[in-house]
Amino acid sequence: MDEQSELDQAQSGDGRMGRIASQIASALFLALLAVVLWEVAKLVSGTGDTKMPHVWSILAHFGTTTSQGEPYSTFMLLNVWSTAKASLTGLVLGVGLGMLTGIAIARSRLVGYGLTPLVVAAQAVPIVAVAPALVLWLGTGAATKAAIATYLTYFPVTIATTRGIQAVPAESRELFHTIGASKRTVLFGLEIPFALPLIFVGLETAAAFSVVGAIVAELPFGSPDGLGVVILTSWQFYIFQPEALYCVALAACSLGAVFVLGIRSIAYFSLGSRSQGEVL
Repeated sequence: MDEQSELDQAQSGDGRMGRIASQIASALFLALLAVVLWEVAKLVSGTGDTKMPHVWSILAHFGTTTSQGEPYSTFMLLNVWSTAKASLTGLVLGVGLGMLTGIAIARSRLVGYGLTPLVVAAQAVPIVAVAPALVLWLGTGAATKAAIATYLTYFPVTIATTRGIQAVPAESRELFHTIGASKRTVLFGLEIPFALPLIFVGLETAAAFSVVGAIVAELPFGSPDGLGVVILTSWQFYIFQPEALYCVALAACSLGAVFVLGIRSIAYFSLGSRSQGEVL
């Protein structure tokens, strides 16, 4: 029995690693396909280098230096790190608040009736309407970026948590009540484990939104650094260095991909092949 169990665990681990490798290979293939399509579109349309630089020109720009003599790759990494810190802070806060709200809504019909319309209404407010007020309250530093990232990540986590917990079968709840399980045991032993696969789906969306939120916060409100600042600067000098704008776009996409793949990797190693509804 022990040998069979070890064999099953090994096969499960190999299967998970195989899925991860398959996803990485698929991502690389799609990236290569995007490069080919870009170059074909440029060739067919006859678009000039100012509007549509060659891919290799964009990549080569990372090897240049800024006007201050700093390597452009170092300059970009520093700004990526600034945005990443704010994004991660906002993601953690958004996940925490979203899960707490989702649990409250799912476990109390009265709370659900009161909070759900407010959550939906808050999400419907454009971020450009919220950002100026946050700047007045928190300034133009990292706190504002983290707050806007939190604002964008809160909703998908709240909805995913609520739906995941509400989907717990009545039979499973009755079983836990039959054995006299406390509300805390039901929450951590049944509801959250059952909802985890769906929660991780919400986390992937939230991870991407956290990067978007941090960059949006950096754009028009005087942030000292970050990818949003680089986007504005690159746009202002686009006619002289069009590659710079595409470099920062590539950096932003890469940061978002790292966040999403990070969440997905945690889900793979936490859940394995378990789907929603499998508590153990």
